[in-house]
Amino acid sequence: MKRTVFLLLLIFTAGAVYAAGQDRTASADKLWREIDDASLQRRQLPRPIIPDAYRTFTLDKTALGSVLRKAPMEFTEAARNNLPVVTIPMPDGAFARFYIEESPIFESGAAAKYPEIKTYRARGIDDPAATARFDFMPTGFHAIVLSTKGTILVDPYAIGDASNYISYFKSDAERNGEFACDVRNDGGVGEFTSIPDLFGDAPNVVSGANLRTYRLAVAATGEYTNVFRQSGDTDAQAKARALEQMALIMNRVNGVYEREVSITMRLVGNQDVIIYTDPATDPYTNENGAAMLSQNQSNLDSVIGTANYDIGHVFSTGGGGVASLRVPCGSGKARGVTGLPFPVGDPFAIDYVAHEIGHQFGGSHTFNVGNGSCGAQRSAGAAYETGSGITIMGYAGICSGQNLAGNSIDTFHVKSIEEIVSFSSGTGNVCAVATSTGNTPPDVTIEQTGLTIPKQTPFFMTATASDPNGDALTYDWQEYDLGAPALSAANNSDSDGQERPIFRPYLPTTDSTRTFPRLQYILNNANVPPTLTGSRLTGEILPSISRTMIFQVIVRDNRFNGGGVRSRAATVNIDATSGPFAITTPDTAVSWAGNSAQTVSWNVAGTDNATVNAQNVKISLSTDGGQTFPTILAASTANDGTETITVPNVNTSQARIKIEAVGNIFFDISGADFTIAASTTASRKLFDFDGDGKADVSVFRQAGGIWYLLQTQNGFTGAQFGTNNDKIVPADYDGDGKTDLAVFRSGVWYLQRSQLGFTGIQFGAADDIPAPADYDGDGKADVAVFRPSTGTWYLLQSQLGYTGIQFGQTGDKPVPADYDGDNKTDVAVFRDGTWYIQRSQLGFTGIQFGFGTDKAVPADYDGDGKSDVAVFRDGAWYIQRSQLGYVAVAFGQTGDLPAAADYDGDGKADVAVFRNGTWYIQQSQAGFTGVAFGTTSDIPVPNAFVY
Repeated sequence: MKRTVFLLLLIFTAGAVYAAGQDRTASADKLWREIDDASLQRRQLPRPIIPDAYRTFTLDKTALGSVLRKAPMEFTEAARNNLPVVTIPMPDGAFARFYIEESPIFESGAAAKYPEIKTYRARGIDDPAATARFDFMPTGFHAIVLSTKGTILVDPYAIGDASNYISYFKSDAERNGEFACDVRNDGGVGEFTSIPDLFGDAPNVVSGANLRTYRLAVAATGEYTNVFRQSGDTDAQAKARALEQMALIMNRVNGVYEREVSITMRLVGNQDVIIYTDPATDPYTNENGAAMLSQNQSNLDSVIGTANYDIGHVFSTGGGGVASLRVPCGSGKARGVTGLPFPVGDPFAIDYVAHEIGHQFGGSHTFNVGNGSCGAQRSAGAAYETGSGITIMGYAGICSGQNLAGNSIDTFHVKSIEEIVSFSSGTGNVCAVATSTGNTPPDVTIEQTGLTIPKQTPFFMTATASDPNGDALTYDWQEYDLGAPALSAANNSDSDGQERPIFRPYLPTTDSTRTFPRLQYILNNANVPPTLTGSRLTGEILPSISRTMIFQVIVRDNRFNGGGVRSRAATVNIDATSGPFAITTPDTAVSWAGNSAQTVSWNVAGTDNATVNAQNVKISLSTDGGQTFPTILAASTANDGTETITVPNVNTSQARIKIEAVGNIFFDISGADFTIAASTTASRKLFDFDGDGKADVSVFRQAGGIWYLLQTQNGFTGAQFGTNNDKIVPADYDGDGKTDLAVFRSGVWYLQRSQLGFTGIQFGAADDIPAPADYDGDGKADVAVFRPSTGTWYLLQSQLGYTGIQFGQTGDKPVPADYDGDNKTDVAVFRDGTWYIQRSQLGFTGIQFGFGTDKAVPADYDGDGKSDVAVFRDGAWYIQRSQLGYVAVAFGQTGDLPAAADYDGDGKADVAVFRNGTWYIQQSQAGFTGVAFGTTSDIPVPNAFVY
């Protein structure tokens, strides 16, 4: 492989004065303190790595050494039960905690030979899915953290500075230049049978029950060693510096191999004898990778002994990368070369060394570029990644014009995992030492497979997984399709009629669902991602031809001493005669009123045909710009292109509509944020039977089940609805602004809706307390009950469907109301003078207000849109108003029935009582009034939910 690398500028200035940086924050264990690196820059020490973004920290080396000395050896009883904790600085300035154990980089017995070099593996505490590798040696501390956020690196600030460090993302330290890898299909062991040949086109990979350890001999050319030689060094000192670098590199490589394919490598005990210091006398042609393949094989067999190592490699400063396939354990096991002019950092460790060793373990190139220098190295049987590829066996940063990124991500493509696991568990297993990890790989299922979707339409894939060991799982959805090579950036699609991979891999995530394409391209690019993002290939293009696509999900359990991995495959059929399925209204920045009826329309685009067969769709609303869609507007309606919905009564300027096929995986999201303005009359609808915004004087006479209403707009009316002993449950069930007649009887709701007519609903049990209210904020009261025997709420929301909520205990009184003013009723209970409220927007609160014998009368007494806690006791009202504070009002007598409501329509609840057929009302705007309406035995309707 040939590659030229631009070296980072190393600035040397003698005599610079060091002053400690300004203290910012320190880790809880006092190991790390963030500093300003301005003073460090003035020292002008040589810096091999200068990322685009990083944070600078100073390390208490003595304290760290004390913690590391407590780390137990891997696979011991102590390692299973008692791991010390260390903190690592993060690029965002935070400090992450890790459990650590010692994991030697040298084979057994050699640790005493190199006591100054210590290596460790770690697993995340704050992020259980994170794994890490650390080292501690004379040149300082180094760390690599593999997480769903990206690869995080901690390295010394400058050469020779073991006290100050930078923490950065690998993506912020992209390499420059060119590199090419030459793969030789020679020197392997026996015949290789790939997993696809055994099990079909989309195999399921399983790995992780055993950790396979290989003895690794890595030679160094004199040129490589001299990169790290410092002025005045003896050859022995130069060797020691090179050995530290080699240990650092392989420790990082092991972190990836252990997680991905349950393989680890240990440097042979006499590693130092193959580290050469004189380019003139070493046995290698430093600039010729092909020549070094055979030179390394001969040299290692002679110097180390063919029986004393399992896999060999050589580091150089020229010759690029070249390796033979499937060679460990065999006669060609040393045929691997990695050479760069400045061989340091994670790009060298992962993009180059891990890549070349991947070839040696059987991994082929996975990129799909078919021209230029990349085209010559394309592996047609493994080219599953679009463009340059971005996993370890891809060519990220190498294929000009088709690069997905400047560096690879620290994962393998599922094809690479197949190849490496197949080899290491087969012919490559004969020389490995297998250690049982006690780890059982995850269980994985995919329900949506074999479905047909329309062309050029977003879709999603979801996996369900569990882990027998309780490990933290991550999900990695990858396309698994071969096809025609891509000859340009624009060619990375199937618009030319040829099948090829069109979706790139990403870092694993804790989300089991992947959306194709990424949500940002659906929301911002009308489902058409740009071919290039900056100078990088975007790598996500929706299919436009009829084809069958294969996707695999890799589920990792991220066990730090031998990761469990399992993959599952699923197919998606593309129908080019249908699609794109697309929302047409709303698709611009319109404004809708809360509680209004609006039309949603979409282009069915043939998706109701016999092939796609999507007969129904689900319509949902987002109020956060399309990030989530918690509000269901229609759970299942005909896929006929139009639906009238009731707009939820919310305030948002970031509304989006999503329409998705019921029983399928395709969907669309409206193309722009739009506005919803909540109706301000929502809180005035209680006990308002004529919809004029004023509560009506009204009673229910149980004898005969008759309602008598004195409506402020429509006058007197009477209606027979219900029977003796029914519990009245008046509320606005159809969202038209008018309270509906309704009763609850033995677990059955009988509703006479003013707009939608009669309905009966079986919901609840005879002893439940009915608690109807608008819990989902759509302007319609929801059927709901509180079960006092268990303290459980059961809601049948008109928009969000059924839910059960454990909130309360036996004997509590339900007091649902909108306490945080978001137009959604909150579940709440009153118990022995304390209010327990679970606010939908502001969360839980508890308020001591009242006595256990009080009548709870929550309502919005100050007109700020929030219900206030209030009680009625012996003719007095005690109110804690959310805006105006506490007030006590003497109004009524002992034995009166409180009947608070907004009788004058000013948005404020009025105190009122019912006594022996007479209403006494203190209106906040219109003043006092008394109304004779009803008989002594009647139930005042506004008292319906007072307990």
